[in-house]
Amino acid sequence: MLKNSRQALATMHLTRLSVAIGAIADIWLVLILTKSNTDYVGTSVYLIPWWSALLATAIIAICMCGFAASLNDTLDVRHDAAFHPNRPIPRGLISMSHAAVVMVSCLLLSLLASSFLGTWPVQITLLTAAIVLFYNTVGKFVPAVGIVSIGLLYATHMLIANIELTFALPVWLVMTHVMICGISVYVLEGKRPKLSFRGWMGVVLGWLFWSAIVIGVPYARTGSILPEGMSFFSLIWVVAAIVGFIVTIRWKIRHASSHRNAAEKIRRYGALWECMYAGAWLAALQMTWASIAMFGFAFFAGVTVMLVKETTGGSGKPLAWRI
Repeated sequence: MLKNSRQALATMHLTRLSVAIGAIADIWLVLILTKSNTDYVGTSVYLIPWWSALLATAIIAICMCGFAASLNDTLDVRHDAAFHPNRPIPRGLISMSHAAVVMVSCLLLSLLASSFLGTWPVQITLLTAAIVLFYNTVGKFVPAVGIVSIGLLYATHMLIANIELTFALPVWLVMTHVMICGISVYVLEGKRPKLSFRGWMGVVLGWLFWSAIVIGVPYARTGSILPEGMSFFSLIWVVAAIVGFIVTIRWKIRHASSHRNAAEKIRRYGALWECMYAGAWLAALQMTWASIAMFGFAFFAGVTVMLVKETTGGSGKPLAWRI
């Protein structure tokens, strides 16, 4: 029993680490696109030194993940005590007051870091936190609303670095990727209530609506969905990344010991693969050194997760935490 508890806890930490790594890659991608384009010279982020901008956005990503995780644990404490006693609070590894302190501290730190980027980043960080709160209090109890809100959460988080971003396809791809992963996890874990026909329609309509907003608003300003000088042929890098994820996750699911274990793998690899998407977009834009650096970050992230898995005993048991 003790061994199983440690494995479940280790797996939970692995997935949370993966989510944080993916969040860093997402916001760094937008930051790099912003600071490498003179069209954004009027933004506050463009004028900030690279090292401080990278550090601030990394802190924002990590702290927002910490805020989301601690809020989830705090609000679900009664449910977890009954159905998931191996989670940190029910096991007594962390008290409710400690979890609340972590939650507030993470939110304040993310706001402090965003303040170094300018006024708009602070406001978008607050909006991201509001979406996290909405999901945990409303969204996760209504399947269609929850899945759509998770996709919107990731898209909003990316735009903390630059709300004026005109190349929105990377944001749209992450939003779509997260929603598909969320649907897959929901179905594999057999969550209740099941997605009805009305629920499926809600997800599709929600995705269509926010896709129109994410892509349509920048298109109305620029008249194109691609940056100047970029051809559709360059998207082969991104297509390769998508195909790579599909092949990888199919292989992982095929060798999963259970549906819940398969769902955990989708969560973990889905989060880590956001690093690959970021590298692919940079390669498509012919930003060679930035692409190499991002793929290097993806490799480092994968090795880190693997080492943490080996040292903490995370053996791929069913995950006991949900985004």
